[in-house]
Amino acid sequence: MNGDGDPFPSMERVRSYELLGVLAALILGLSLRLAPARNALAGGGVQFYGYDSFYHARRILYTAENFPHTLWFDSYLHHPLGHPITWPPLFDQMVAGAALLLGGSPGAVEAAAAAFPPLLGTSMILILYLLTKKLFGMRVALLSAFLLAIDSKHIARTLFGLPDHDPLELLLMLGVILLLAHALTDRDRWAWYGAAAGVMMAAVAYSWLGAPIYMIGVLIYATIQITLDLREGADVCETIAPLAAAFGAALLLILPFRNEAWLIPSFIGALGSLVALGVFYGLFLLFAARRLPWQAFVPTVAFLSYFGAILSSSTEEGRKVGSLLAEGIRYFFGSDLARVGVEETMPIFRVYEIASLPVLGLVFALAGLWILILRMREEGWRRDHLLFLLWALLSTALMISQARFLFLFSVIGSVLVSLLFFWGTERIGPSQLPLRADPGLARAGTAAFLLLLLLPAAVNLPAVARYQPEISGDWSDSLEWVGEKTPPTAGFDRPVEAAEYGILSWWDYGNWILYKSKRPVVANNFQAGAEDAARFFLAESEEEALAIAEARDVKYIITDQKMLYGKLPAIARWIGEDPAGYVQITADPEAVVYAHTPKFLRTLLARLHLRDSSDLGHFRLVYESETLRGLKIPVSEVKVFERVAGAKIAGTTPYDEPVGVILELTSNQGRRFQYFASATPVDGRYEIVVPYSTEGREGVHSIGPYLVGPLKDVPGGDSREVEVREAEVLEGMTIEVNF
Repeated sequence: MNGDGDPFPSMERVRSYELLGVLAALILGLSLRLAPARNALAGGGVQFYGYDSFYHARRILYTAENFPHTLWFDSYLHHPLGHPITWPPLFDQMVAGAALLLGGSPGAVEAAAAAFPPLLGTSMILILYLLTKKLFGMRVALLSAFLLAIDSKHIARTLFGLPDHDPLELLLMLGVILLLAHALTDRDRWAWYGAAAGVMMAAVAYSWLGAPIYMIGVLIYATIQITLDLREGADVCETIAPLAAAFGAALLLILPFRNEAWLIPSFIGALGSLVALGVFYGLFLLFAARRLPWQAFVPTVAFLSYFGAILSSSTEEGRKVGSLLAEGIRYFFGSDLARVGVEETMPIFRVYEIASLPVLGLVFALAGLWILILRMREEGWRRDHLLFLLWALLSTALMISQARFLFLFSVIGSVLVSLLFFWGTERIGPSQLPLRADPGLARAGTAAFLLLLLLPAAVNLPAVARYQPEISGDWSDSLEWVGEKTPPTAGFDRPVEAAEYGILSWWDYGNWILYKSKRPVVANNFQAGAEDAARFFLAESEEEALAIAEARDVKYIITDQKMLYGKLPAIARWIGEDPAGYVQITADPEAVVYAHTPKFLRTLLARLHLRDSSDLGHFRLVYESETLRGLKIPVSEVKVFERVAGAKIAGTTPYDEPVGVILELTSNQGRRFQYFASATPVDGRYEIVVPYSTEGREGVHSIGPYLVGPLKDVPGGDSREVEVREAEVLEGMTIEVNF
């Protein structure tokens, strides 16, 4: 009760509560997204999370040094061929600009790149609040803001140290929806709101190659809204004019770079959308004049779209557009990356167990979506509500198709769960209880219902502060060693021509190697070179692997434990092999059990990582990390191997028995191991190629000379001690040892 005895709070008090609520949501959201900073900053400098973050950091660093120009071709990728970069530049340029304001040093670049995601994520909370307040009121808006603030799926993509364009793209698109919602309902300022939405839509195109999917979503909305306009006899201009203003402004801003590969899809999308709106307007006039049934509008649009696609396929330009459209459909709804085991591209039902909290959260959101539809049927199909509903349905479809769009759905899901909560409170509130029931019972029920809805989003919050960058620890130490101890390569700052050599690892680690060690890579997270990497690691003969390494000019190979276990099925699928041929994976009550097959133990990957290149003549261990991991045979988590010409120990022998060589070595970690190789004589002569020298070297080095001799005891077949110089290994020289 206020000072005048009014039982309702004053407008000023409501506004104060609203402001405090919004500030609390923003502070909570920012704090949770900054919580992982402690681990990202451990050891000095920034350890980025994820994989793509490292290439963003590489590109931001280049952009800061060459502002405003950015990197469009990188010879340090897909070595020695190089690879074009098709990421739109806005995110990298924005971060580079901020880094320049901080001084422009590499440290400033890393600081700006790490800080941008939580700022973008927190801004999203504010924009979502403004949108939800317009659509559903302050109470739903405040709860939506708090739900997004604590949503672990959203935090995982907007935390400190995870620079990526996705948060910027989603923030901008959220702004587009907010501005279009105003443009469609404000008869006085629709042009301003529409044009502003177009500016942000163009910014989305400058941030993400997939921006046309959002444009298609807006066109679907237009189709349905115009159908409703026909049914209600409403003024269609209230629908078409704001959308035309948006697409027109977007097209004007896209025009200067319309021929760039990364912007062509968005240019076609914006231009096509304007043309489509013109066709829709003509169809509306035709339907209204001829009093055609409004139910036929959507089928007519569908038929004309199909007819237009068939007609355009008769021209070269039309075929190009059709090819882009088909490629886009495959990207969103049929990615080949899911087939080879890239988890984020898999359908949601392949990523989460049905009986899990994340799925429960999705169920709550989908229930809220159904409630929204029922509410709109009862209250009428407001233009802004319908726009929101279509965006929710598009987000749901994308999320079901590919798990990476959970991030997109997390924003819309926060609103849908809030709608579910307030729908539920109307049914368990005091007004629904018998007259003599205790009101506290209703409050307890409401609190329990809220906690249930919060559970899927909040259950992972304790783990947020414990997030560790995957690269931290052994991988980081190993890449520092590579950067310091391997021969430097030219062109890192100006990656135009192929460098002196490349490094081969699985594609997941390519961006790490490139950024941390400043060395060219064969395969990285763009998946270029992934097939050659898979063929190399699963090759069962050294000759086959050596041919790939020579063709790719590979000097170093990096392996890790995950390639032997969790990543092995994906490596096999990349070259069309059945993973079961390499590893049997069974679910134990306490852990996942991996059983490697004899086929796997013959691969280069096994012979390198498990056997330290024993029986190989052109690859040698040069570094291993400190941590030991493994189920049956604990070995170092990360290992680095060098490709060498190999010295030839050769000579004559009167025996038909195989001749072998043995060398005792110690690793850089002080671990003792043994190299062994053998060869069967042909016409009384044998030859064994060996990769290790016996000269004293830093790190991995021999303990004494090679022992060379017949594998079986034969008269006069005593073993010989043989010294092998480093020059002989590097130049492929022959050392004669006769028996």
